[in-house]
Amino acid sequence: MDRAPRTIAARIPGGFRPRAALALAWCALVPLSGAASLSAQERQREHTWSGPPILTLIAGTRAMGLGGAFWTGGNADHAVFHHPALISGQGFDLSLGGIFSRKGDGDRQRDRDAERDRGPDDAIQLALSASGSWLGGNVAVGLAVFDYGGDIDIQRERGRSNGGASRPTAAGAISWGATEFVGTVAYRRTLFGFGAGAAGKVVGWTVGGARARTVAVDVGVSRTFWQLTTALTVQNLGPDLEMGGRDVPLSRRVVLGAGTQRRAPVGPLDIGGAIQIAREYGGDIVPGGGVEVAYWPVVRRVFIARIGVVRVVEGEGAPVTFGAGFEGDRVRLDYGYRDRGPMTGPHQIGISIR
Repeated sequence: MDRAPRTIAARIPGGFRPRAALALAWCALVPLSGAASLSAQERQREHTWSGPPILTLIAGTRAMGLGGAFWTGGNADHAVFHHPALISGQGFDLSLGGIFSRKGDGDRQRDRDAERDRGPDDAIQLALSASGSWLGGNVAVGLAVFDYGGDIDIQRERGRSNGGASRPTAAGAISWGATEFVGTVAYRRTLFGFGAGAAGKVVGWTVGGARARTVAVDVGVSRTFWQLTTALTVQNLGPDLEMGGRDVPLSRRVVLGAGTQRRAPVGPLDIGGAIQIAREYGGDIVPGGGVEVAYWPVVRRVFIARIGVVRVVEGEGAPVTFGAGFEGDRVRLDYGYRDRGPMTGPHQIGISIR
């Protein structure tokens, strides 16, 4: 193996002012629309490789529709993977996404990406998490699995009959595959007015016949100011993976996020939002954010639309994201979309039970 892959509703009391949600929405979308077109190549630095990719993919279906920004307010689904200081309540969350038969699906751009080996032909990503109360705080467990693979065409040179230059023709294909997993246990409690959380995780990566395992931790704090909840987390602190005789550093990240604690009533709608700034391994700064608008024609039957913007790093997907959801009693169904996601595809679905 030459090198490792690159990482790529309820209304609230009258004390809450609708302007908060609108201000956050403006902050999330307007500045980011300009940042989204920036390229990491402008840094004029050598690329740094880390892994496995799953460490930067887990954010939840709701976050996918919000430009990758994790929802920091209320019951934060999949907080065990992202911000352990936001674990709260009792619940269960599931997210599922993937792609199938990337080549020849009618999308020429996707076919060109696949030919350059920028992404797998087939992939599936699954994340499960559950949380509850324990010892005066909250505990959560989570398991995420990312399985992907594809075919690499083997070419041979064939001369032209007119004596022209030779041209490559497909002589066969080699199938390849990889599996990644992250198992996490986290605990959160309130200390001196701040939410403090820590997560321990086991990280595994299998590529072909090479296998690697390591352990890592996430640590973070959170605080609610007025009706905004903020969180700061350092992720993936741990020893390198030893893969095929080579040390592969973990995708260490620092993530700062903020969002409305709940959606605010604005006329017949409820509006909320989230924004985050992540410093990726290697120095890339990736801002993202979005807003969600909810409408409930019947009490406890809430329909949700989401839109977000995220900075694109080296063409990895489109800058604009979309999402939708439905809330009913204790269940929320989510859908997220981002065009041409290079690893997991454009679609993701999720369910949260509280």
